Amino acid sequence: MSKRSLLIIIMLLTIVDIVAAFWYLAVRIETSGDSRDLFSIRTDTTQVQEADTISDINVPDTFMMAERHTYFVSVHPAVKGDNTTYYACTMRVKVRWPQSVNGSDNVKSLEQAMMTKMFGTKCSSLDQGIAMFLAKPTFSAPNEIEHKVITQRPTPKPAYASRRTIIAFPVMTSMRLLVMGIEKHDHIGDEQSMHSAFVHYDRGMHRVLNKKDIFQRNDAAIMAIINKKIDALNTIQLKHADSFPDEFQAKEKGICFHFAPGALADPAEGPIEIFVDYGSLRSVFTPAFKQLVDTNEGFWDYKHLSLD
Repeated sequence: MSKRSLLIIIMLLTIVDIVAAFWYLAVRIETSGDSRDLFSIRTDTTQVQEADTISDINVPDTFMMAERHTYFVSVHPAVKGDNTTYYACTMRVKVRWPQSVNGSDNVKSLEQAMMTKMFGTKCSSLDQGIAMFLAKPTFSAPNEIEHKVITQRPTPKPAYASRRTIIAFPVMTSMRLLVMGIEKHDHIGDEQSMHSAFVHYDRGMHRVLNKKDIFQRNDAAIMAIINKKIDALNTIQLKHADSFPDEFQAKEKGICFHFAPGALADPAEGPIEIFVDYGSLRSVFTPAFKQLVDTNEGFWDYKHLSLD
């Protein structure tokens, strides 16, 4: 084969790779409903290695949008004769739900992990979980009250209003890892709170990754690394972490640990997030997760699911 023929073949293969990359990016934009600039995708290939045990297929994930709500009001006003004092509660669920991941529509384990975090129990289906949640209103009343369902959104005084919302949506994806987020927003009278949860899914192995799949060392070793990062922060006075947080989120460059209000600072400061880069955490990762980090690329952040 002549040198000229070899150069032509190399050029043709390069063109094919470029076309394939833009096809993948275009389909990912279409399936995510995102209209961002094409070059907002982030890729870091400096640590990419060959992996024999993972699928070499990479197909953009698909999601469906769904939303349901129920409106409740008290049968009687809190103050007799004052029609502005009816208690009201809005219960709402809004999701961007996975339909297929990396070409496979068998995502039952991912769905089950998400529903457990959303509703606090195992559910046979998303419809069942939503129905259970929407059926139990929470009022700002001090005691249980007689109530009924109405068809229009109520507009009570703030002190008599309650609103509970659960949203679930993809947060980040990449060649190897999909991260789904769950948020619970509660507005009960004058009190407000928000709780975040995350589910990590290995797109190559098609399985949910739990804490034990990511971390192999004991909690004390992990806490030492987190507390070293806390010591390096100068923004607010933080206490040392004394237990592993309930939730954490893998990102492109590291892991963000989510601590509940009061765990590291005064409760008035709200939830505290501590980010630790992958390099600092490498000694506490399982061999499988080290490989995932080393072989991962093609990071993509999804838009936050709106509460509107």
